[in-house]
Amino acid sequence: MTQGLVETVGRRVPAVARALANHLAESPDPRVASVVLLRSEVESEIESMTEELFLGVERALDRAREAGELEPVPGAAGESARFDYDTRLVLPALLTLGRIHTAAGDLPVARLVRDVDRDFVARGRETTRNVVRALLDGDMRDAINDDEYEDFESNLRPTEAVAEVAQRHLEAGVERWLDRSDTPEAVRSSYDHAVELSERHQDEDDAFRSLLDDYLSADGPDARAAAGDAIRERYRDAELADGDLFEADADLPYFATQYARVGILYEDMLNMYEADLGTALGEGFKRAVVLMVIGAQIGLDDTDDYPEDRGTQLTPVTAELNLADDAESGVERVRAIVEAYLDRADACADPDDHLTRIAIEYIRQQSLDRIGSLSTRPGDPAN
Repeated sequence: MTQGLVETVGRRVPAVARALANHLAESPDPRVASVVLLRSEVESEIESMTEELFLGVERALDRAREAGELEPVPGAAGESARFDYDTRLVLPALLTLGRIHTAAGDLPVARLVRDVDRDFVARGRETTRNVVRALLDGDMRDAINDDEYEDFESNLRPTEAVAEVAQRHLEAGVERWLDRSDTPEAVRSSYDHAVELSERHQDEDDAFRSLLDDYLSADGPDARAAAGDAIRERYRDAELADGDLFEADADLPYFATQYARVGILYEDMLNMYEADLGTALGEGFKRAVVLMVIGAQIGLDDTDDYPEDRGTQLTPVTAELNLADDAESGVERVRAIVEAYLDRADACADPDDHLTRIAIEYIRQQSLDRIGSLSTRPGDPAN
């Protein structure tokens, strides 16, 4: 995608404004304004759902405190439990709910003169609430498995116990949904498939860390070159073992490992939507969302975490910056990889799916900002 407008408006303009400007430059469709309003409405719906879920978590935390499992942090005695969890996971659910609104004819302004399938919208909201709960549960479970608690915020302690109570509460809600008589069995199948492959990837993390350890501890240029080749062969260029929908995307660097790491979760999330609502979301939309998620994982999360991960965790960012001849070429390689994922995602999305394409461009602008700051952060590539 041409980035001329980015240079024109300058990096000091917020990423969301740059994304909208770039999209309007390429798609001067008068319906974009209605889509921007729809995004605001759907975002509010998702925020309301998340707040409701966290209120339930807070009630569970209060019960755990009364049972003596938790205690207030200093200065919080007598307060009701407070809980927050920082995650970017809900954007794909936001886009899917927006697609449901669009399919139902429920668009701002247009809904005043069109028939709206309000039953479909209501069912879409309920599915979204359950999917968001499942996404939060899975993300919290992964954080707990990795001993990563910095995204959990509460006025109770210890943090590890707070995280476990929160995750168990959400998991119980997911199981209630899956066990309901009116929940299609295919929803459970997609959920179990995502959990199985996610846990398999967790089990492979140690092997990936060993690849990085071997590279960093290699004695001599020949040993280091061999260790670098192993990272490329087994991590960057690994063969795709699952995911028939994405055979055409297996040429992207790191696709197989990142599909197993995060992509499969969102493909199965979308499959859960389709099974629960009895409707097809479209292969192009599903590919766009998964490719966007992987691009965001590399361009945002892995880039943010590079200073902490560079010597311990194998990610596309640590791989490229460790293997690079110099910091500049490593950063440029990361940028090119993220652009490739987001370009592919944009190409998969329907031309008039402005909600998804604006989201892809927003992630692009955020990623370019983060990647641009990589070379100025502490911790140069380890060569």
